[in-house]
Amino acid sequence: MFELVEARINSAAMKKLSNATALINGEGVRVIFDAEYKVGMVGVVGIGASEPQMVIANEDVPLDFIGMELSINGAIWSVVDRHPDGQALAGLSVVVLEKR
Repeated sequence: MFELVEARINSAAMKKLSNATALINGEGVRVIFDAEYKVGMVGVVGIGASEPQMVIANEDVPLDFIGMELSINGAIWSVVDRHPDGQALAGLSVVVLEKR
C-alpha cells in the first residue's frame, strides 16, 4: 500500500518540479537539476562553489549509471555518485554530477 502512495507522490513531484531534461543513452528524461557548478574565487584561487546534482526517478536510472556521461540543458556531465531513497522503482535518486 505504501509503495503505491509513494509512486503517486513521486510521480506528481517530478511532473511539477522537474526543471530540466537529461539525455541518457539518447533518451530525454525529466529531472530536477540543482546547483550548477560555478567557480568561486578565494583571493586569486578558483574553487568549485557547489556540488551539482539532479533528482531522477529510480525507474529511469540505467544499470551502468556511475561514470556515465549525460547531457543536461546542452552541457555534458559525468555521474559521480547516486543516492537512491530506497530499493523501489517508484522511488527517487539524488545523483551527484561533475561537469565535463
